[in-house]
Amino acid sequence: MKSINAYCSACDQDVRLVLTDSPVQDYPSPIHDCEVVCLEIGEHCTGALCPLGAVPPVVMAARLVRNGLQTEMQPIVKAQCPACDNLTDLVIVSKEHCICAQCGTTSRRDAIVIAAPA
Repeated sequence: MKSINAYCSACDQDVRLVLTDSPVQDYPSPIHDCEVVCLEIGEHCTGALCPLGAVPPVVMAARLVRNGLQTEMQPIVKAQCPACDNLTDLVIVSKEHCICAQCGTTSRRDAIVIAAPA
């Protein structure tokens, strides 16, 4: 992964980005090309699309989780994932959605049950 700084017109300041590595396989595969991942996505993101990655903020947050780059900006709760059925960390990426840190599945927040503290 390569780290760079770039100007974001949505928050009117320079932000830290990561360009993910390209796939290492030479044959056709379902693996994506490198992606832009903003490390500073958060409450200040205002538009329907990130001007740097051309995706909605929730998709940018999903890229953070999928690439193991989630930051302290995203709240994390311990809950049962509806997809993999494991008690794991779920990263809250919007008012309506969360992403399983283990399997990477996006779920509606109203579909999860937060684990009671031990």
